[in-house]
Amino acid sequence: MQYDNNELALFQDELMREGKTAEGIEVRQEFIEAVRESGDFCPCKEACMLHGDCFACVQVHRAHRGHLPLCMWDLVNERIADIASLTEGSFLEYAGKHPACMNGEPRQKSGLTLETYEEKYKKA
Repeated sequence: MQYDNNELALFQDELMREGKTAEGIEVRQEFIEAVRESGDFCPCKEACMLHGDCFACVQVHRAHRGHLPLCMWDLVNERIADIASLTEGSFLEYAGKHPACMNGEPRQKSGLTLETYEEKYKKA
């Protein structure tokens, strides 16, 4: 299962941003069920007693603040790369071309609509 930039997760985010909360919650549940059914989705290769327990892992990492959980590295590195690529005097031009960097919009879209979601993911 593709976890990062998952089509269902992206679509759920789009629905919520559009104010379609009920539909967004339904798609979020579908994503969560798919994750659970996929087996071991934890990217951490360490022998850790928190392996696969995302809630506990994030809580421990937040509390000790020593480092981020491995599953967050790509997400943070993407944002750091965006910031690091900016040079003095270019931010306003960049922000004009990439409004998502200013308003929290996702960089990638799912490509789904409610109709294509139902065709692709709804179980008969």
